[in-house]
Amino acid sequence: PHVMLEYIRFVSHSAISFCQLQADILRKYVKPGDFITTNGLFGSLDNHRMTRDVLDTYTHDTYPNFAYCLDNPSTEESLRDRWAAVKLIETRSICPHFGIMEQQSGANGWINKMECPAPRPGQMTLWAMQSVAHGADYVSFFRWRTCTMGTEIYWHGILDYDSRDNRKLAEVKRFTGLLEKIAPVCGADYTAAFAILEDYDNEWDTRLDAWHRRVYQASKDGLFEASARNHLPYDMVYIDQPDAAEKLSRYPVVVYPHPVMMDQRRAELLRAYVEGGGTLLIGCRSGYKDLTGQCVMLPQPGLLQPLTGTDVRDFTFTTFAEPDSFALMGDARVEAPVFNDVLTPLEGAKTLAVYGESYYKGGAALVEHRLGKGRVLHWGSVFTKDNTVPLLRYAGVKPLFEDIADAPELVELALREKEGRRYLFLLNYLSTAQKVTLATPVRSLYTGEKLNGEMELPPFGTLVAELA
Repeated sequence: PHVMLEYIRFVSHSAISFCQLQADILRKYVKPGDFITTNGLFGSLDNHRMTRDVLDTYTHDTYPNFAYCLDNPSTEESLRDRWAAVKLIETRSICPHFGIMEQQSGANGWINKMECPAPRPGQMTLWAMQSVAHGADYVSFFRWRTCTMGTEIYWHGILDYDSRDNRKLAEVKRFTGLLEKIAPVCGADYTAAFAILEDYDNEWDTRLDAWHRRVYQASKDGLFEASARNHLPYDMVYIDQPDAAEKLSRYPVVVYPHPVMMDQRRAELLRAYVEGGGTLLIGCRSGYKDLTGQCVMLPQPGLLQPLTGTDVRDFTFTTFAEPDSFALMGDARVEAPVFNDVLTPLEGAKTLAVYGESYYKGGAALVEHRLGKGRVLHWGSVFTKDNTVPLLRYAGVKPLFEDIADAPELVELALREKEGRRYLFLLNYLSTAQKVTLATPVRSLYTGEKLNGEMELPPFGTLVAELA
């Protein structure tokens, strides 16, 4: 596995070098206004470095309709097409103002797999506005006309095989009109309540390490679902990139779910962030490997121990033995599933929560360690949709929309800001109308109408408004 990790790094380097060769040729011939880009997030590739060294801007392909594939059954309570935002958040970490090279327009599927329904009226606009809400300043629908032969005859475009006008073309025209009306949003920055840290080494190691993968995926899913359902939007920051220190300084709270692989440079970067006043929240299984993937012969969490003020002397999976593992934070019961690190607080650290069952009942589950002007919170388990919110609240994450709008869980709220102006996005992912209460006056960019108080979003409806 350690050689495989190095091979992935080699693949990334080779691909970026080849892209550089192509870009150097293209730059001899492109016209003013042309831009060099790619289309989508790719594995085994440092997309940040490729964008920084090779591209003019980054573009992504987004297909929220994957959530409705017949081989991927789900209910409306599962967030369905909201999950497309995970990739949009990652894209925004690479390029804050990105483009969509392939935006869903019709039903999708190949000749050999994926059977999907057609997008319902309004969903094309909804999904395109989802992209814009998350930072897209360019949207290109895929495709113009559906292929009549080959693998992608079921990857439907705006026009069907017969090339006649249809409701999809009409909706694209309507969306174009809306995009023109919200032109002031172009170039505006996305507003987040906190940041999640990632890095390519840990991301690639996840693909090779089943233990890491189970823990990592549980937290990745849990953090997004908690964020989406509680209107606590986040940014993603890659700590292995040259601008990581500057980006970290923008967020009072950052979550590094499971930094399994750690080196001295990253540990020092995190220390500087905390000592400067930041709050760092990390989860279990941290710091026990170096960047080659070898386990370090140090007390866990390895190089992070001076930051966390903890010693991990025992640890275990919980999934089968204690499926309902939990911790007690004061009088509150907080779930602690999948994996448990049993923490021992060192000098200067304080226990905030203890495990409520198993042979380590009473052992520390959450420890706080103050360092300089900030603090580190070491959580001994994974992050779930239910335990994330109390952990974030204790860490100091403030609700962004408290004085702006109150909306149901399955209506997305997003903010973009530019030159002191704030733009609110309301996105209804449900097939039924939803009520939203505006706590402050806004002006609809669609109609120019001033809105305040209770309003109704139609099925799959959207609204983009400027805050007064």
